[in-house]
Amino acid sequence: MSVFTSKLISALGLFLAVLAPLAAATGATEAEAGPIEAEPIEAGPIDGGAIDAGPIDAEPTRMALLDDQWELQIGDRLIYEVQEERGEPLLLSINARGELLVPLIGSYPAEGKTSKQLAHELKAELEEEFFHRATVLITQREEDRNRGRVTVIGEVNKQGEQLIPVDSPLTLSQAILQSGGFTVVADRSRVSVVSEGQEEPRAELDVGRMMDSGDFSSDPMLQAGDVIIVPRANQADSQVYVLGAVQTPGLLNIRENEVTLSQAILKAGGFTRFARTNRVKVITRDERGEKTEIEVDVGEILQGGDRSADRIIRPGDMIIVDEKMISFSG
Repeated sequence: MSVFTSKLISALGLFLAVLAPLAAATGATEAEAGPIEAEPIEAGPIDGGAIDAGPIDAEPTRMALLDDQWELQIGDRLIYEVQEERGEPLLLSINARGELLVPLIGSYPAEGKTSKQLAHELKAELEEEFFHRATVLITQREEDRNRGRVTVIGEVNKQGEQLIPVDSPLTLSQAILQSGGFTVVADRSRVSVVSEGQEEPRAELDVGRMMDSGDFSSDPMLQAGDVIIVPRANQADSQVYVLGAVQTPGLLNIRENEVTLSQAILKAGGFTRFARTNRVKVITRDERGEKTEIEVDVGEILQGGDRSADRIIRPGDMIIVDEKMISFSG
C-alpha cells in the first residue's frame, strides 16, 4: 500500500466518524417532532367587507313589459289577468267615476294611470291578503283606447265598430263616410241612430239629402254606444239585426222561410272571444205587436243542447250579444 492510499483511507474514516453523530441527531429530532399538522386557514371577509348583493328583483318579466305610456281614461276597456289564478282573462271597463271593479278588491281608481302602474298597485293589494305572489297583467287592445265606440250596420260598404276620437267629436255623416259610404241599395233617407240600451231610435235622418246639399247643420254628434242603422231600400221587411259580440255585426237578409237564432249568429260570423253566449237577447214583437225581450242560451244550443230553444227569427227582430264585462253602471 502506498503512502498516498494510506492517507486517503485515513481521511475517509475521519469523515465518517464526524458524519455519524450528525445523522443520529437529525433522526432523533424528526422522531420527536412527529407529523406536521396543517392548521385551517380562516378565510375571513374580503378586504372592503362582505359583498351584499341586495334584494333580488322579483318583478315578473311580463309585468315589466306592460305599457307605461298610455294614461287610462273613462270608457277604456282592459284585459285583466292574474296568472296565479290560472283562469280566463276578464274584460273590465273603467266607469264614469274613473273606477275599475276588480275581483277580490272591488272598486279601485284607474283613471289617469298607466296599465303598468295600475297592475303594480293591484299586485300590492292582492299580496296583502289573497296571494303570496301575484303576477297582474293589464293589457289593452288598440281599439279600446278611446272615448267610446259606435257601431254602423246595414247598407254601408264596411259594417262594424268605429272609435270616437280622443280629441274630436264624431258625427253621423262622418261615421257613414268612414264606413265606406252607402251601398247602391241603401235607403239613405231613413238612417236611424239608436242609443245604447234603447230599443227605439233617438233620431231618424235623411242623410242622403244632407250629403247632397252640403248642409250639415242637423248632423248629430254621436255618443258612445250608439248604433247607426242603414236599411236597404224596399227590403226592410226581410232583415234582422245582429249586434254586439259577434264577428260581423250588422243587418242580415232572411231569404229562407225559416232561420233560427243559432243560424243567425253563425251567419254573423259566430261569437267573439268575450261573448256572453248563455244570455243572448232577442227583441221581437208578440202577436199583439208589443215588443218583448227573450234570453236564450245559444252557447248550449251550438254545443248540441236543447234544440227546442233555438227559436225562429222573424224579420225586424233584433239579436243582441253582450260581452262578459265587469263594470259599474252610471
